[in-house]
Amino acid sequence: MKLLLLTIFTILCLFNQIHARVTSARASESDITYVFYSRDYFDGIYVHINDSSINHIMDVFKVSKPTVILIHGFKDGFEADSNTYVRKAILSKLNANVIKVDWRPLADQNYLVARNAVPYVGAFAASFLSSLSAQFQYSLTNVTLVGFSLGAHIAGNIGRNTDTPIGYIMALDPAGPLIESDVSVRPSDADYVQSIHTNGGVLGMVNAVGHSDFYPNGGSRQPGCGSDILGGCSHNRAWEFFAESLTNNKFVSQKCNSWDEYRNHLCHGETRLMGGLNTVDKLAKGVYYLETNDQSPYGRG
Repeated sequence: MKLLLLTIFTILCLFNQIHARVTSARASESDITYVFYSRDYFDGIYVHINDSSINHIMDVFKVSKPTVILIHGFKDGFEADSNTYVRKAILSKLNANVIKVDWRPLADQNYLVARNAVPYVGAFAASFLSSLSAQFQYSLTNVTLVGFSLGAHIAGNIGRNTDTPIGYIMALDPAGPLIESDVSVRPSDADYVQSIHTNGGVLGMVNAVGHSDFYPNGGSRQPGCGSDILGGCSHNRAWEFFAESLTNNKFVSQKCNSWDEYRNHLCHGETRLMGGLNTVDKLAKGVYYLETNDQSPYGRG
């Protein structure tokens, strides 16, 4: 009994220490850097809010092109695989402006700090994007936000804070732990919101958050990931699936009431494609299920 009480007391002390750090931590606009890419600037151009001039953006950002903004998750930075693979896939198929939102100074801290920073990073990035839109007379309906894990919720917070509506949000396995409705990405954050759930109930969310929500292999555990106790492999499959959908989309999915109904061939709903970018199927509405291969290529057609 004494050991149990001591354990509980230790946990409470650790929680209070973390909570104290969280409540004292303040996200700042200076914590965020933006990296601009295009086919001509494959290595990127860095832009910081403290830069005295951002005229060099004009070299890489073209108003005639669509724009895709990539937002990493917890413990990552702009060079994370979730960003790099997707950026390469985008530019291989689409002549676009690509911008990475790098919020690593906050994402690299403990999870509570990173989670609490989500609304602030979203608001700061929205202000930057609105300024960019005004400066270049660029419609935000031409913008797609692609966020992974906590980055998916940042995408939502960007969308609800811009001066005009964002065109499309792709939420890749939105983070689940400690996420409440006021922080979570939601359908009203863009003209169209799609989510891919791959580790629901562990690192990701179970609940639907978009106009369309796709649950590959049931949306919790992914084939080829082994025991995956901590969920990292299944969590990362969301951006792997999305990257593949940009180059060879064979993620045929069916509208259904549940994974069990889908697996037992009891569904008669419409079929739609999961993922995509310039070819995203915005007619998809509701919840969809599909099965994938256990290794790349994942789509079965």
